[in-house]
Order: sequence, then structure tokens, then C-alpha cells
Amino acid sequence: MEKVELTKLQDYVYKIFVEFDRVCRKHNLKYSMEGGTLLGAVKYQNFVPWDDDIDVIMLREDYEKFLKIAPSEVGEDFFVQSYNNVSEFPLNYAKLCYNKSKIYDYDYSHLKNMNHGIFIDIFPIDNVRLDKLRGHCSRVGVLTSARKIKLKVNFGRVRFYKRVVYKLLSLLPMKTLCKKITKECSKYNKKKTGYCYEVCNSNKKFKPLESDIYHNLIELKFRDKTFMAVKDYDEFLISRFGKDYMNTLPPEEKRKPSHCSNIIINE
Repeated sequence: MEKVELTKLQDYVYKIFVEFDRVCRKHNLKYSMEGGTLLGAVKYQNFVPWDDDIDVIMLREDYEKFLKIAPSEVGEDFFVQSYNNVSEFPLNYAKLCYNKSKIYDYDYSHLKNMNHGIFIDIFPIDNVRLDKLRGHCSRVGVLTSARKIKLKVNFGRVRFYKRVVYKLLSLLPMKTLCKKITKECSKYNKKKTGYCYEVCNSNKKFKPLESDIYHNLIELKFRDKTFMAVKDYDEFLISRFGKDYMNTLPPEEKRKPSHCSNIIINE
């Protein structure tokens, strides 16, 4: 086991990103860089200097197509995982992992059937109604917590009555819980609500954005290639990091990698 240098880890994560992009372009699937990855593309044409991950978003239709297509399309060095194909996968979004690596010190190390390689995160985006958003996200959160109890994943302290509800729901079969989460996340996708959101992994700091933002894409340079990004990246990044995102930095204590560093790379 070794402490991989940040720049080396970024190189491997970038390799995964290139493979993801290749599969998406081959099958005409759309995505956008998200969060710190998009900020890095706009501000540095590279990773944010202290960042060690890549996040992408896909509208639900393209996301589901990717999950069906990618397992047989990605190279042998890579593995696609979500709760669709890995029974112990604890998250409501997917990861594309690098098979020749293993991460040791993070929350899901006890899940033996999960691939623990270096990864990029792939988040589905769903339609939402602003007047129903709180309940929408809460129901997804309850079902997610039930799955975490079933998988013995720690999610902090919660009120007693909530834990009772989660425990009761955790008695449902895992496939049933996963289907209910997908159904709840995508319940408004056949309606023109005007807004989209990461219901699967909601964050109270982030507000839903108008649907058109997610449909209109451009190419932005990231290292030596271009990748897909929302055309109105300025509005998107303002919603995440504030109006002065190009000129401000987080406090120095927060300028550090967000994931673990105890990694084995077998090459």
C-alpha cells in the first residue's frame, strides 16, 4: 500500500474520464462536467490543483443507456458499477472504476462485492417540481437510508423515529429498494417541469436549475482533450460556487484532496 502522489492520482482519474468520454461519443450519449471538474475546465483547463476526482452528470435517459451499454463497451481495465449491477453498491449514482487499483481507507471498504478501484462519479439528473422538491428529495433520502442500514453503512446520528422507519424499510429486498429509488427519482421525467436537479444525491446548498441548461452543451478543454459541458457554465458555476468563482479560493484548510490516499496501483 502506498500514498499516491496527487498528480499521479489525477493522471489515473483522467484516464478513466477519457474512457468514459470515448464510450459516450461512440453511442451519442450526452453528459456534462460537474462541480469542481467543470470549475477546473473553465479556470485551469485541468483539475483544480488540489482536486483528486472527476464528476459528470447525465440526464436520466442517457444515464440509463450508459449503464446498459458501458459494461460491454469499456476496456478491460475498467468496470462500471451502480446498484443495477452490484448488489452491495450503496450509492444512487454510478462509478466508472479502474480495475488495476484499490482504495483502502474509505467508508465502503467493508462491502466485499463492490469494486474499490480509483473512480469517477456519474450522477443522473431528473426533472423536478419546485413546489414538490422537499418531499421528493426526502422520500429518496428515506429509501437511501434504508439501503444503507441494510448494507451496514454508517450515516451518522438520526432521530429515533427515523431510524425505526429506515429499519422497517430495510426489510424489503435490495432489488425492491433500488427500483423504488429509481422510480422516485424519475417520477417527473415524463412531464415538462422546467427544472432539473440531482435528486439522487441532493445537496441543500444547491438549487434546481432550468432544464435548458442541461440540454445545451458545448466542448471545453480539459488537459489535452475537449469534453462536454453545459453551455451556460457561468450560471451553473455561480449556483455552485458563487458569483466570484473565478477569483476566489476556498480557505486553505479546504484546499486538499477530498478522497483517500491509501491506494494500490497494480501496473
